[in-house]
Amino acid sequence: MFYPTFESKNNHVVHIVKDQNNCLCELKHNSFYELNRKDLRNIVFRPVKDVTCESCLDKLDEIKDLL
Repeated sequence: MFYPTFESKNNHVVHIVKDQNNCLCELKHNSFYELNRKDLRNIVFRPVKDVTCESCLDKLDEIKDLL
């Protein structure tokens, strides 16, 4: 399964994007009010095996269990 992901610049951890401002682990990947084209280029669709954030993976498992 492919998910929208964001790679943090400082430690290169790959997170799953929740909405236009936050990741699943509540990390803020966009701090501006409006998205611009440059911000959208940072979001890439990747398979789950490429996600390295443990907190995002735990949240994803919780969501899958609810379904």
